Amino acid sequence: MMIPISKWEDLTDDEEVIEALHEVYGEDVEKLDLQVGLQAEKKIKGFAISETAFFIFLLIASRRLEADRFFTTNFNSKTYTKKGLEWVNKTETLKDVIDRHFPEMTRKWMTCSSAFSVWDSMPTPANYIPLYLRPFHLIFIYLVLPVSMVIWLSTILL
Repeated sequence: MMIPISKWEDLTDDEEVIEALHEVYGEDVEKLDLQVGLQAEKKIKGFAISETAFFIFLLIASRRLEADRFFTTNFNSKTYTKKGLEWVNKTETLKDVIDRHFPEMTRKWMTCSSAFSVWDSMPTPANYIPLYLRPFHLIFIYLVLPVSMVIWLSTILL
């Protein structure tokens, strides 16, 4: 659960941004527009997005999974080609999807482990603990979200 902000300093440490927010919204944080807030909010350490953006993504991705017939009733060999099923079943991260379609870009620009991290950051060490032994929230982040992104991207790219 997220804690609501009560002052601009709760949102960001950037003095220039705080000054701009005061200029536009005064002291009333309730007037803050979502899009402006997403841009102003400090990023999660090691991520390229803010906490609010991450929560929104989690909510949308999980609902998308539940509502997507291509991930539920139509997730079978009648709907997908053998190669399509292989892609979905072997893809673990969004970085895998990007690497499959734009390998030269990931080699040149993405030194990180996750597409959601700052791209030129150091990769996180490999985790050799099987997914089924990891805490549930990590399983959701590493397995469910990337698969949903694969399916979502395939609907856009194909």
